[in-house]
Amino acid sequence: MNIIKITTAAFCIAALLIGGCKESPKRNVTPHEKVTIGVAAQILSAPVIIAIENGYFKDEGLDVTVKEYDFGKLCLEAMFAGQVDLSTVAQLPVVLNSFKRDDFSVIASFNYNYDDSKIIVRKDRGINSGADFKGKTIGVPFGTSAHFFMDVYLSYGNITREGAKAVNVPAKELPAAIKEGTVDAVSVFEPYAYETTKLLRDNASRLPRIEIFKEIFNLAAMNDFSVNHPETIQKVLRAIDRAVIFAKQNRNETIAILTRKLKVDQRFLEKEWDGYSPGLSLDQSLVLSMEDQARWAINNRLTDKKDIPNYLKFIRQNTLRAVKPEAVTVIMPRGKP
Repeated sequence: MNIIKITTAAFCIAALLIGGCKESPKRNVTPHEKVTIGVAAQILSAPVIIAIENGYFKDEGLDVTVKEYDFGKLCLEAMFAGQVDLSTVAQLPVVLNSFKRDDFSVIASFNYNYDDSKIIVRKDRGINSGADFKGKTIGVPFGTSAHFFMDVYLSYGNITREGAKAVNVPAKELPAAIKEGTVDAVSVFEPYAYETTKLLRDNASRLPRIEIFKEIFNLAAMNDFSVNHPETIQKVLRAIDRAVIFAKQNRNETIAILTRKLKVDQRFLEKEWDGYSPGLSLDQSLVLSMEDQARWAINNRLTDKKDIPNYLKFIRQNTLRAVKPEAVTVIMPRGKP
């Protein structure tokens, strides 16, 4: 190999002297842009997890630092605290914070599921339907999608919050809380619902599935970051879109990645995965869902505000439009970025 290098070099030098060989132009290699993403340890984060694992962010010229949180509400709080640039988060944390501030936006949705949140009960507490919750205690992480889901689900059984006591328990602590009997039931999203049933074993019972809530996972950013780093966010979205394509075409490999990263049983994911719908979008259902949750927050006095915010002001569609224009179908006012 050394002989080949020397011979080639000698040939090029000689050729240059007679004008027969030109030096290859140097490529302008852009240094990797640094970006920090707060990622929820949830199945709904799948496209982002895959993009990280398969090196898609690196392929886009990004040096991504991942900070993992138990769920999206914590990711959003970390973004507000300046600990991350981008956050993965469901609708409700966005809604609750929209009553307090307007300096952040949803950049894109990237996954949704109608059955991610579930209500798991202890069989030995005599809960078989919504009507049996009167006088019982439900553990739920307040301010999360599971919180909203719990109230919507219980309304089907005509059970008021006065009849069923809800206590605020972090998602990661819910499996142990119901196992120890400090709560009678839990309202929780995956993979913590799975962890709950795994821990309770034969004493676990899931209340009947009702597709009443579309949980949408989104990428959020502070407005300053969106304005100052549009190309960076475009690269993030391209990497996520590539991960979406991978997930749709490689079911087994996707499940293997999520099994490893989320530390859940492969058989569980094989059963649940098809209920998830990865894909970049910004559509009207996101706006309608946030408005619905805002009404719920006002009615339940989770805010002292009386008016629903204009959620079109919390959606920044220009970045996704630059990457995948057909994915933007939300009806935006003229001139809104």
